[in-house]
Amino acid sequence: MRVKKFSPMAVRKLQKKRKLLDRVMKELKESGAPLLVEGKRDREALERIGVKNRIFLVNMSPDKLCLRVSKVADEAVILTDFDEAGQKLCRRIEEALHSYNVLPNTEVRRKLRYLLGVYNFEDIDRRMEEFKKKIEGDMDG
Repeated sequence: MRVKKFSPMAVRKLQKKRKLLDRVMKELKESGAPLLVEGKRDREALERIGVKNRIFLVNMSPDKLCLRVSKVADEAVILTDFDEAGQKLCRRIEEALHSYNVLPNTEVRRKLRYLLGVYNFEDIDRRMEEFKKKIEGDMDG
């Protein structure tokens, strides 16, 4: 298999992204904040990359979901997809979380999109693997 060679500038950019990704994943684990995802495949993909946080499926009204979350946490990480429906759902959940005095975290969602190019969270495990392969190829080359 041919390993793609990266310019020194590209190598530095990949290394910066790797450090930021490591930091995001560490902060996510340490926060213990529950994650709000759209479906079972999203939850399964997050579990495959080692996420141990409690995961709530958005399979009810945002109001009911946020009431449940407010009983166990004062912050929640929203990881809805980046399609139009996911964007709208994110905004609705944010508003509902605020109404229950739960801090909505959308930074992790935004950073994972930037770092991994995640559009649908059910692909996060595959995207993480592709990123790791790119980094390994970069370090070897």
